[in-house]
Amino acid sequence: MARGVSTVPAGTERLRAPVLAGVLGKVAEAVTLVLLATVVPRLLGPYDYGLFSVVLTLVAIGSVALTLGGATLLGRYVPAAAPADRGPLARTMTLRLARNRAALFLALVVVAGLLVLADPARFPPLPTAFVLVALALNVAATLALQAGLGLGRATAWSARYPVQNGVLIAAVFVLYAAAGVTGAMGAVVVAAVAAAVLGAVAAAPLRHAGPSVAFPEGAARFGVLQAASGALGQVAQRGGVVAVALLAGSGLETGYAALAVGVALAATYAVVQLFTVSLPVLTRRHAGGGADPEATLRRLAGVLLAVTLPAMAAAVLVLDVAVPVAFGADYAAATGAFGPALAMVVLAPVNALLVQAAALRLRSEVLLRATATGAVVFAAVAVAAVPSWGAVGATTALLAGAAGTALVAVLGLPGAAGARLVAASLGGSVAVAALGVLT
Repeated sequence: MARGVSTVPAGTERLRAPVLAGVLGKVAEAVTLVLLATVVPRLLGPYDYGLFSVVLTLVAIGSVALTLGGATLLGRYVPAAAPADRGPLARTMTLRLARNRAALFLALVVVAGLLVLADPARFPPLPTAFVLVALALNVAATLALQAGLGLGRATAWSARYPVQNGVLIAAVFVLYAAAGVTGAMGAVVVAAVAAAVLGAVAAAPLRHAGPSVAFPEGAARFGVLQAASGALGQVAQRGGVVAVALLAGSGLETGYAALAVGVALAATYAVVQLFTVSLPVLTRRHAGGGADPEATLRRLAGVLLAVTLPAMAAAVLVLDVAVPVAFGADYAAATGAFGPALAMVVLAPVNALLVQAAALRLRSEVLLRATATGAVVFAAVAVAAVPSWGAVGATTALLAGAAGTALVAVLGLPGAAGARLVAASLGGSVAVAALGVLT
């Protein structure tokens, strides 16, 4: 058989193992996220939690922006290679990604240094250093874990955030007691160290892979477009907290936005995880001439929509009671921000499906157009709404950005999602948002 062609028989690949690993990982992560979203805000209080969340959000945006696209790149190309080439190819791709990201990181270090020198009151040196160190460690961890995922090892990838969040919570308790909000910010670095250690362990087998292989034709362009799409997607998903900090100028509103966005993204990423860990298997099926992988994606999205839509609708109906009980009376005023944020979760299955469909079709340019549209829509709504509405304006902007992304991707990938799934997703999202306004 020709070099670079999958030898996996058509139809023999099953999704059960990676999906099970993803589900178990997200269940474990959910436990840590509940603590992160309830115990930590209570411990810090709205003002300190807002400051802590800015550091956490900047690290999250930066690390994801520097690594997003890598999981899809390796998940799309490594499984399609001949079995003997997969380890060397994963190593080759990871090293190239690392070199490219190192150059971007050095540019960020220079910019951060200039900001600290120009305005140390607004960009204090120690928190800025925390952001940079945590960012470097998170990027290294993600690159290593992406390589493992490309080789079909979903367990380490799925365990990353339960481990990292658990360490973060413990470190916040210890360091906040010792050094106040500065200590809480430092806990983000401690958690990043834990992620880097897990990544190093997961990537250890790559050191013994065979001789290096050539980068696949078209993979470099695919990776660049995926990375750009990932960065724009993160702006539209996570930019709400930063938008409130810059445009509203309120520590309380920043804390409210961080809480609502954090809860919504936790649910969104639980959905995305199941699609991400499925891509290597679907790629091998596609390369082996097996069953239509997009049909599998549609079934998975339909099941997840059937779970998320009623769950988000029920959650919106009890926000006035649930938010103060879960997060404390200080966060009672944050309930308004949750409606649009939970409506965004309803769009997660169809958006995740479209990301994977674009990868299977090698149509990264469609995904780039979609995420660019989402980022522009988010920014426009945020500029218009955040100064007056604060956290509510930020989550409304996030919802608008997610809807814009979905619509452009649906048009660019005909038949990938199906009319019924698209209509149910958009209609369900509107219904949840309306419930949030009416209740």
